[in-house]
Amino acid sequence: MELDELAHAAFMGANYHLEKIKKLINSPGMQTILDKNIDEPTKKKLQNDVYLFHWHLRAFFWEMVATFDTILHWVNQKYKLGLKEGEVKWVNIHNMVNKFNINQSEWKNKYTLLENAWNSEWYYEVRKYRNFAHRAFLFVQGEYFEEVNYDNSKFKQNTTWLLPVRKDQENCFDIIEQLSHYLEEMRQLGENIFRK
Repeated sequence: MELDELAHAAFMGANYHLEKIKKLINSPGMQTILDKNIDEPTKKKLQNDVYLFHWHLRAFFWEMVATFDTILHWVNQKYKLGLKEGEVKWVNIHNMVNKFNINQSEWKNKYTLLENAWNSEWYYEVRKYRNFAHRAFLFVQGEYFEEVNYDNSKFKQNTTWLLPVRKDQENCFDIIEQLSHYLEEMRQLGENIFRK
C-alpha cells in the first residue's frame, strides 16, 4: 500500500473505534457501574463492557497518532526530504522546512498545514491522551442520575468525559463530541495534505 492509503487506513481505524465507543457508552456495563444492587457474577460479566470501552478508547488515540505519523512519512517521501524511516518525526520534519527541492512552494504549504496541526490544541490533546494510554486506561469520569432501567438497575449515565490534559482545556466535555471533534480535525488535515 502507498503511504497515503496507509494514513487513510489509520484514520478509518480511529473512526471504527469511535463507532464502537458510541455503542459501548450505552452498554449495560457502562450504565450500571454505580449500581450496588447487582450481584457479583453479573457485575463480572458486565465488567467486560467497561474493558471494551477502554480498549477502543486507547486504540482511537493510537490510530489518530498513527495517521499523523504516516502523513509525516508521506511528506518525507513525496518532497524528498531524505530522512531515514527511523528519523521521520515532527522535530526532524520541522528542521527540513527550508530544504530545497523541485516542489518547494507546495512543500512549504504542506509544512504549514502540518505545523498548524502539530501546534494546535486538539492535536496536543490527542498526543497527550495517546502517550498516557501506553501506561494505563485513560481517566474517564461520568455523571449519572437515578433511573430504573430495563434491567432494574438504578443509574443512568448522563454524560462521560476525559480529564483535561492541558491548561484551559474544557472540563466535563462530552467524550463523544470531543473524539468526534478530533476525528474531524484529522479528516480536514488529511484532505488538505493529500489534495493535489
